[in-house]
Amino acid sequence: MGDALQPFRNEVKIATKFGFGVEEGKPTSLNSRPDHIRRAVEGSLCRLRTDHIDLLYQHRVDPNVPMEDVAGTVSELIAEGKVLHFGMSEASARSIRKAHRECPVTAVQSEYAIWWREPETKIFPTLEELGIGFVPYCPLGRAFLTGAIDESSRFQKGDRRWNLPQFTPEALKHNMPLVHLVKRHAERKGITPAQFALVWMLSRKPWIVPIPGTTNPSHLDDLLGATNVRLSQEELAAFDKDYSQIHLTGHRADAFTESQIDK
Repeated sequence: MGDALQPFRNEVKIATKFGFGVEEGKPTSLNSRPDHIRRAVEGSLCRLRTDHIDLLYQHRVDPNVPMEDVAGTVSELIAEGKVLHFGMSEASARSIRKAHRECPVTAVQSEYAIWWREPETKIFPTLEELGIGFVPYCPLGRAFLTGAIDESSRFQKGDRRWNLPQFTPEALKHNMPLVHLVKRHAERKGITPAQFALVWMLSRKPWIVPIPGTTNPSHLDDLLGATNVRLSQEELAAFDKDYSQIHLTGHRADAFTESQIDK
């Protein structure tokens, strides 16, 4: 990525993260100690061939490191010009407030999609109050909301969905009415289901910037088609009314991943 972005580095924004013990050979262990943060940042700067990171996220809140120490270290990196903005990922409202008091938080990244709306009640009020942006990952429900998956779909180890409760055979079958609902409302709007999943959240708050992922250029073209479309308040209300009649099942994370999410 550093090689690819070198010719136009200042025309793009780079976001990266710290928070797992990658540098220490423990990639699944939380680590937000100040010395680790600095090693992670120096490594990223070297690999990205740049002198600054536009947005540096704490990947997961580390319960063993005071938030004041984490935010304080990032504040020092900002003062040194190595980082421009501070972000957090899967952080609770309490942690966001603690961090923001020490170093202004620019953005919070968390999973959010039509079928996983917990952030609306848990952190949206805090973000709105403090003027912090929201960056949802998996806005397409790991492809479930696009209609590319049906109740007969199965996933093998190596696919991120293989052990997620939302993707068990039982959950897929139970939750399929949501796919049909998204498709109906997308057709009314004249867009694809994938576009509708993005437009739905882009229409809810002006400070939401979803980050869908894809390795397929044609899928990217489809997703980019959502940038200039919005739902009216009436259309949002109509969808939410239909949505309220659907009962969803299955949690979004496996037990180990859930254990590392700040509550």
